[in-house]
Amino acid sequence: MKSFPRQKRITGVLTILCVLLLSMTSMAATENSQAGSVQSASLETAETIKENNTETPSEEIGPGIKKKEEPVQETPAAPVYEKGESLGNFSATAYCPSCTGSQSLTYSGTVPQAGHTLSADLTLLPLGTKVMIGETVYTVEDTGSSIRGKKVDIFLGSRQEALQFGRQTIEIFAVKEITKS
Repeated sequence: MKSFPRQKRITGVLTILCVLLLSMTSMAATENSQAGSVQSASLETAETIKENNTETPSEEIGPGIKKKEEPVQETPAAPVYEKGESLGNFSATAYCPSCTGSQSLTYSGTVPQAGHTLSADLTLLPLGTKVMIGETVYTVEDTGSSIRGKKVDIFLGSRQEALQFGRQTIEIFAVKEITKS
């Protein structure tokens, strides 16, 4: 067997690799052109269908491909509350984000919300208790150092609203949740 110099062997190996690479590229180009013809045939068929005013069945999204129906997720209905028995008259004040010095968390760990959060004496109204003041349902989520006995502090959205609210005597009602059947 005849031995080739090292340089010729490397050149030969590189030549073979180039030939293989070119043939693979050529095969890939041939496959792409065939796929392109299938795609153009599909486009022509779709255009023909549109021209003939015929539509594919609504349960199919393509030839032989069934349309998957998305499961309908029902959103739970918001609870409906009605005014229950009177819990009595309470001395009410208001507080706001700027009144507390910063947007801090309530005693229960939630972010206070206007028209929702109420501070109360937890021995009279435990955390999570829902009460109605006027037509608004509040949830006891907070307490305060001066909130003892029949006193409540209502969280409002701004300092202006809190100052305008001032101190009032209000009647607080228990809340009954109405279940829909």
